[in-house]
Formats: sequence, C-alpha cells, structure tokens
Amino acid sequence: MKESMMKNKINKVLLVSDLDGTLLNKKYAISQENEKAIKEFIDRGGLFTIATGRMEDAVIPFIDQLEITIPVVLYNGTKIYCPLKKSVLYEKKLTVKKETLQKILSIHGEEVAILLYQDSDIYTPYKNHLVTTHENQEGVECKSLSQRQPGESLTKIVVIATTHEKAKAVEEMVLQMDIACDMVFSEKNYLEILSPEVSKGIALSVLKNMLEIEEHYTIAIGDQPNDISLMKVADLGIAVGNANNELKEAADMVTVSHEEHAIATVIEQLDTLMEAKATK
Repeated sequence: MKESMMKNKINKVLLVSDLDGTLLNKKYAISQENEKAIKEFIDRGGLFTIATGRMEDAVIPFIDQLEITIPVVLYNGTKIYCPLKKSVLYEKKLTVKKETLQKILSIHGEEVAILLYQDSDIYTPYKNHLVTTHENQEGVECKSLSQRQPGESLTKIVVIATTHEKAKAVEEMVLQMDIACDMVFSEKNYLEILSPEVSKGIALSVLKNMLEIEEHYTIAIGDQPNDISLMKVADLGIAVGNANNELKEAADMVTVSHEEHAIATVIEQLDTLMEAKATK
C-alpha cells in the first residue's frame, strides 16, 4: 500500500492500550521498540491513548514519555484525564456506607491488603508487604488511614491478595455486603471495586464522544478480564500472548506477548490485522 493511502487510513484509527502486562514489560517499562512505533504512529496521524487501572501519578511518566496529548482512561474507567489541561474530564465515584466500608477495611491483614482511592490519593489501614510491593510497582505512596478518615464517596477500592483464591473469597464477601458496585480483576490477585456501570469500555465510548471521533476505527489491546469491555467496544480487540485465557476468548485475535513489543507488532501489522477482522 502506498504511503499516502496508509496515512489516510491511520488518520482514522484510534489505538487504545492497557498498561501493565500489555504496553509495559516485566520491568514495568516501555520498550524502545514500542516507544518508537507509537511515536511514529502518532506522527503519521494516528490517535493513541491508554486505558488502565492506575491513578494519575502512576501514569503521567508514561504519558510524558510517549507525548500523549489526547485524554486517557484511568482507574479502570472511573476517570478520563486530560494531560494537556491536567484535569479530570469525567468521573464516576463509588458510594460506600460507613458501616460497609468498615467491614471491607476489616479484611485487611497479612494476606490481604485494602486500598482506598480518593481525591488522587491512596489510603490503607497499615502497610503490609502487599502494599509495599504495590507502591514499588506503580511508583506511588499509600497513606495511613490515621492521616485521614475517608467519606462515603471514593474513586475505587482495590483488594490485593496473596493468591487468586483469596481475592475470589473477598469478592464473595463483598457480594454479601450492602454496596452497589461492579467488581473486576485487573490481575489474578487484584480485585477492583468500582462504581456501578463503570468499565474501561464505557469510558472509551465516552472518550470517543468527547473527541467527536465515533467514526474512527478503534483497536484495543489488553491482557486481563478488566480489558474485556474494551474488546467489546472496539472495532478490533487484540489480546497479548501473555493474556488471561478469558480475555483471549473475548478478543478478535491474539498477538505476541508484552515481552515481545506487542504494541509495535500491532502497529507494524495494522493493515493486515484490520483486513483480517473485516473478512471474519
């Protein structure tokens, strides 16, 4: 295909990528190959953004590295953040009664960590090894609840467990509590408690409407069950090779793993992938 034809096609493409396990490698970094491919994609007229469970402080370094100018989806769809205006354009908060919140916080221990996200900060009853690992992984700092007692309006609650089974057990406990919420796994041992009708997919639809790009061909790439909603909203849903089996089943196709520069591979094969989906 001629360069001019390819450019015209890229001008109408929105590429949306998850961060951890997708765009980021095992060292939680963006490879040179991915960075180069994304910047070239943007230079040629394509739109690129990220949809992640992370908060602002844990995402801004990657936004700056890739020079992303359009809004990004944060907190698994709870917020849409504009890097140019440095402001929140959209937010759906989680309401939790005081009694219910205390029940959830009481689960915090050596095998389970409870993190409360509120006003771009993270609070936890006390720091255990799960909290410390999370801080190091995402480059954030969790504050003690002794510093602030949160109200009933939160951004989200994250449950980190030592095993998937323990996280599932907490999910079952929350289902029995007096709380209106949606829950999703962002990693096998990470359970996220969100406001009802919140997901990356819903936020992506809101974002496309905000930017008035409903007609753009949208490609979404991810690795975990919290990316399934992206697959459903996108024109083309792609799972990385290391993805959860549930996501692979929901995706239109599977590419290489995050350790093999998956985003660069998708961009390089963009034309072929779009044609393959069209013939299905």
